[in-house]
Amino acid sequence: MKKKVQVLTFKPLTPHQKIFFWLGGSLGALAILTMSCYHFAYWHKIYPGVKVIGYQLGNQTLSQAQQKIISLTKDFPNTIDLKTEKQNWTIDLNKAEFKYDPQATAQKAYQIGRGNKLINNFQTKIKSWLKGKKINLVYSLDQNLLDSQVATIAAQIYIPAIEPIIKIIPPVSLKEKDQIQIEQGKDGQELDKRKLFSLINYQLSMANFEPIQLPIIYISPLLTSEQVENTRQRAEKFLGKKLILTSEETRWELKETDLIELLSFTNGFDQDKMASWSANLATAINHPPQNATFQFTEGKVTEFRPGKDGQNLDQKKTVDLIAQSLVKLEQGKKEINASLPIISQPPEIKTAEVNTLGIKEMVGRGISFFKGSIPNRIHNIQLASSRLNGLLIPPGETFSFNQKLGDVSQSTGYKEAYIIKEGRTILGDGGGVCQTSTTLFRAFLNAGLPIIERHAHAYRVSYYEQNSEVGLDATVFDPTADLKIKNDTPAHLLLQTNVDLKNQKLTYELYGTADGRKSTISKSKIWDQTPPPPDLYQDDPTLPPGITKQIDWKAWGAKVAFDYHVERNGEILQNRTFYSNYRPWQAIFLKGPTTP
Repeated sequence: MKKKVQVLTFKPLTPHQKIFFWLGGSLGALAILTMSCYHFAYWHKIYPGVKVIGYQLGNQTLSQAQQKIISLTKDFPNTIDLKTEKQNWTIDLNKAEFKYDPQATAQKAYQIGRGNKLINNFQTKIKSWLKGKKINLVYSLDQNLLDSQVATIAAQIYIPAIEPIIKIIPPVSLKEKDQIQIEQGKDGQELDKRKLFSLINYQLSMANFEPIQLPIIYISPLLTSEQVENTRQRAEKFLGKKLILTSEETRWELKETDLIELLSFTNGFDQDKMASWSANLATAINHPPQNATFQFTEGKVTEFRPGKDGQNLDQKKTVDLIAQSLVKLEQGKKEINASLPIISQPPEIKTAEVNTLGIKEMVGRGISFFKGSIPNRIHNIQLASSRLNGLLIPPGETFSFNQKLGDVSQSTGYKEAYIIKEGRTILGDGGGVCQTSTTLFRAFLNAGLPIIERHAHAYRVSYYEQNSEVGLDATVFDPTADLKIKNDTPAHLLLQTNVDLKNQKLTYELYGTADGRKSTISKSKIWDQTPPPPDLYQDDPTLPPGITKQIDWKAWGAKVAFDYHVERNGEILQNRTFYSNYRPWQAIFLKGPTTP
């Protein structure tokens, strides 16, 4: 089979077509020739139609344009005025290191019709030629220096908006109830700095030095009557209610005043205020993990730091928790207890990893306060605490306070402080040591240890009743009164002491191995109370003449008892009652000697 071959044939052009193609080619060539001539004519010149602040720069070389711009800008003002309806300000451009840049402006003009694609350059040249092309002046200034001047003006203009306030007005009589009062806020204003900088930038680039009307943002927090009434009704639902947020270490309580402040005036609850509450809680809660440190030298721990978990509050979940709790309270709940969402982070080195004595965790803590103590008494508390710090009690050993503390006298570093002896308050060596034995007694009780020997003071001492139940004291006086316990735990016990001078607080902590025992101390029972004798004034040569200082406070005599119960996995380890028989005690004042 033969293949057919298609042959293309072209018809000859008609005379009219020939003329059309000839004219098109001629015009194209003419256009190219014209643009080429135009381009070469302005090879080193700015294209026609380019203007800066109304002046023609076309047909000029870069040097000529630069000189023209210099002549145009040399006499411009060096200030810009700003104004409001009532006040005027001036920006000093010299202080902002402001200056025009004629070279950069001329270069900017020269680039018109040059820098883009060929077709775009062609269009730009034609448009500039026919309609003109305006460019702005190029300048430089120090933005920080300008910011400083604007900030001064902004501070003078600023009027803070006062947000509406919800108040609880207490009743005038018992028959009335708390009332909710809402105070309307007040309008505020502030400078719109972003817009002002934009206006300054535009006017400087246009060499426009007319005064600028300051752009001001007005803030209005005023409520409608409907919002006021709605908020008042909602606030009434929180009267008498509370939200308690807890962690392992402490608790925070939001009462009705705090809860009402979290209301939003528009509806719902104020997210910013709840976030602020969460952030404040995080500041108090967050801390990094602490690696354990343990150094044992000649039978005593000379350096100890227990391994402690770090913790961080999940602030987002806390905000959600507060919001959910507020909804429940508004719906009728009277009180809500909620655990805070805390993320725990374990230390890299734990306590058990740095020793072989079984010291793993805190097993007991004792706290007492010494507010009102004289300096010598505080010195003795610090000295005795330092000598007890790091003390180890092996398992099975009976601990004797007097034996471990050693001699208490001026020869061993103690100072004279006031002690109770033979019914009087007198200066004696080591006054304040009983503060340490009392604190240690409380730590032993908290740890659930068997108390072998304990003696109550003859009188109720005010220091030992600061933030404590009556009767939780232990006096020592070698050799007649001692504090003894037995370590019946499976490991050594380590005593760590801390004297907080700022808060005048003494803390003793026992570390060892927890074996599951739980210690319970009942509230103190008090009976057979007798009134205190009249106040006692005693001369004190260490006080300036005419100065009187109270060192002890009157206390009623009483018989006191508390129950001590320790249990481990159903087994009763301790079940006893501690008794104290306090004589009535008078207020004691020290006075400086009278001038003869």
